[in-house]
Amino acid sequence: MGELGEVRRVGIVANPNVSEGYVEELTAALERWGVEISDVRPEDEPDGEKDLDLVFVLGGDGTMLRASRIYPENVLLGVNLGKVGFMSGMLPDEIEAGVRRICRGELHVQEYRMLEVQVDDEEETYLAANDAVLLKRRPHQIASIDLTIAGEEIFAFRCDGFIAATPLGSTAYALSAGGPIISGDAKCYVLVPIAPHALVSRPLVLGEEQVTELRLVERDALLSIDGGEPREIPEGGLIRIRLSRESVRIGRTDEWTWWRAVRRTFL
Repeated sequence: MGELGEVRRVGIVANPNVSEGYVEELTAALERWGVEISDVRPEDEPDGEKDLDLVFVLGGDGTMLRASRIYPENVLLGVNLGKVGFMSGMLPDEIEAGVRRICRGELHVQEYRMLEVQVDDEEETYLAANDAVLLKRRPHQIASIDLTIAGEEIFAFRCDGFIAATPLGSTAYALSAGGPIISGDAKCYVLVPIAPHALVSRPLVLGEEQVTELRLVERDALLSIDGGEPREIPEGGLIRIRLSRESVRIGRTDEWTWWRAVRRTFL
């Protein structure tokens, strides 16, 4: 965990469905402290400015994930207007006090490793802060997926799909599918089968150097990165997954700890 230096220029990403009134409140608080607001945009616009000290994100965890794609190199500070808010670092009724802490240099920054996802032999790779989900396309059928880890063939799964999740993403869809909660500072990722048609099947926790390969043996499927628009993967397609060297950086204004957040959110 680190601290952010002086904050002079910020951006704002807002979910228009829930942020009404909060953008104005945040803007007024920042202006009182002489902070320049150079970029205000909804969550569905790509490619934000790079030269920002901090990006405020008004919404829930989904908005945070979309903001991480808009501003992949910036520190994100979420104002929780959603239902879970595990990634958020400030409550909406603490905007004034939170801005004061930030301008006094009291913002704490945590880094979480991301996933790197490659489809077949394409040069382009995708980064996932939370998870990459390979899911069957047709509800009434199941997919057949060969699993290989670090070059070793493991098993041919017949299932609804797979979730590959970062430690941060282990608290999301992977948790609902029966996966473990992994400490946010762990250098690993988790692979969770979705509704496997087998008597014995367990989630797998994989090291940072281990590459997972998922090959569609039978039927096509859909691949979604961090809950984004799914991409069709045809029969025979291959998905390679590993822990990326890149990280998503999340700011928090309070005395936040990983396991305290787990307890408050899920227990």
